Amino acid sequence: MPMIRRLLGGRTERSRKSLPRLDGRSTSAGVSVTPERALQVAAVFSSVRLLAETGSMLPTGVFQKSGNTRLPAMEHPLAPLLTYQANPHLPAGEFWAQVLGWMLVRGNGGVYIERNNGGGPAGLWPVAWTSVEPRRMKDTGEPVWKITLDDDEWAPIREPDGLVRSENFLHFRSFGVGGAEGLSPIGMARQSVGTGYAANAYIGSFFARDASPGGIVSVPGTLKDAQYERLTRQWRDLHEGFDKAHQLAVMEAGAKWEKTTLSPADAQFLEVYKLTRSEIAGIFGVPPHMIGDVERSTSWGSGIEQQSLGYVIYSLLPWLTRLERTANRLFGDPSVYLKFNPDALLRGDTAQRFAGYAQARQWGWMSVNEIRAKEDEAPIEGGDDYLQPLNMVPAGGAAPAEQRALPGRQARAGDSAETPAAEDLPSWITRHYEAISAFFAEQGEQVLSLLGVRPNATAEELIDLSADNETLTEILLQLARGLAAEVGAATAASLGGAFVLEETSAALAASAAATAANVNATTVEQLRGSINLGHAPAEVQESVRKMFDGMTQSRARVLAQARVSTTTNFASHEGAKHAGARTKTWRVWDANPRPTHARADGQTVDIREEFTIGSKRGRWPHDHRLGVDEIAGCTCRLQFNL
Repeated sequence: MPMIRRLLGGRTERSRKSLPRLDGRSTSAGVSVTPERALQVAAVFSSVRLLAETGSMLPTGVFQKSGNTRLPAMEHPLAPLLTYQANPHLPAGEFWAQVLGWMLVRGNGGVYIERNNGGGPAGLWPVAWTSVEPRRMKDTGEPVWKITLDDDEWAPIREPDGLVRSENFLHFRSFGVGGAEGLSPIGMARQSVGTGYAANAYIGSFFARDASPGGIVSVPGTLKDAQYERLTRQWRDLHEGFDKAHQLAVMEAGAKWEKTTLSPADAQFLEVYKLTRSEIAGIFGVPPHMIGDVERSTSWGSGIEQQSLGYVIYSLLPWLTRLERTANRLFGDPSVYLKFNPDALLRGDTAQRFAGYAQARQWGWMSVNEIRAKEDEAPIEGGDDYLQPLNMVPAGGAAPAEQRALPGRQARAGDSAETPAAEDLPSWITRHYEAISAFFAEQGEQVLSLLGVRPNATAEELIDLSADNETLTEILLQLARGLAAEVGAATAASLGGAFVLEETSAALAASAAATAANVNATTVEQLRGSINLGHAPAEVQESVRKMFDGMTQSRARVLAQARVSTTTNFASHEGAKHAGARTKTWRVWDANPRPTHARADGQTVDIREEFTIGSKRGRWPHDHRLGVDEIAGCTCRLQFNL
């Protein structure tokens, strides 16, 4: 049947300079619509320019998600291509403008992915859709793209015959109903576009033939041919054309002027023109007022801010989402993604912005420096602190410190509590040791396994720092939360208050992440020293095995002791603070303390202040701010006072 249809009806080949066959070009207005001709219609050009320029001007960023956390990943190798320079000849902003322009005009945009010798993307090259022909592999159905560049185009296409596989080509599609290609907005709405083009042409011809003042010249009797030609030629020379309209008209030989009005068809062309502007705005989904049709501006809300919000949400974001989803194929990792930031279009006036900042600051979800960054101002000292409303707590959570007294327990002035020593918590030291030792053992097995496959691998290649940091952080955080809950609650209870673990979550997570990064970085350094490429593979493996055996024993025990001491001091300090303690006192428990600690014995400061220990300052024993020399082997404790 398909062959019979082709024989009877012929096959219409797609021209490289025309719309896809599905769309067609003819219109009832008698105008053949092509993208090039459509852009001559002011409403079409305004809509395409508006969407392409506002989309390409937005800041872009690469982010990575881990659970509920979203962190910038601008160090990713693809980030510069997507946010700064798509290829050596094209900035990222112009790159996105070109891609959006092709999607808006032809319904499809194509980008060739240039790769380096290692297989990673090295450049993104937009290709005119008129140079692209979608195909499929007969055996697998895999899409391939036949690219035939015009003389004025260039891209570093290495594939034979220009047949590019999908992994080296990004196809940005507009709305479609199946098939390989998206539908062209211009092609599918060609009747409105053709009417608009015809209206433009009619306006031009109307002014070209306008012979104002409009009317009829009548003369008594019958004019001879020569007289008729002379009168007609004289009238046209003096009055025809918009630049000669309304000049003085001189009558002779009894001629009379009778004023007339436009025909109904001529009088309606302006209404037709207005209607097509509104329809074309609807084709592209833009507010009519943003392309000059101000008669319908109130339908998008009152005020510039509401109208801009409507444009961003209903017009621009659908196109940006299509760009993001297609570009995310480059990463090959669902946790890494590209994001356009439309906030630049929604800034509002100065009063509205500052009112929003004030609320964000008062309710504790933005710091001063975050606000200053949005206004392109330099950070200030102390500007990273967050405020917490005193009378607002999560549902089911504890009250503020002043309201946390335990039922039946009346806090009294002079009440005090002390930080427990790590030695008083042997079960927690054991838990830490077992978990850290197991991590080292598994890490060692992975390294030895990789060495069996790649004997000459470097330390950096043998250890995946990103994955191992995440794993160890999770282990340390879970242990820290359990220990902090126990110690913090005990300290707060001894002072007649309650401890809220959730208020310490951010600090515990940051401490766990910092420790994990430091531990794994040290492991890489040790591994680098254990691997001697001059040795035989068996000797290298034996050296690495001994290294990790030592880590699972002595190093794991030292780390367990340090983590328990650090978390205990932090949790006890926070528990006392939650219970309303006003001051804290440094107490020495070692019979032979180091001189700096001996001088600090009895030092009392406000609960939120720091102690002076030698030349350093810290909040509690084992505070990282004191440095390794003051932390190692320290057995000092804190006394908290109401």
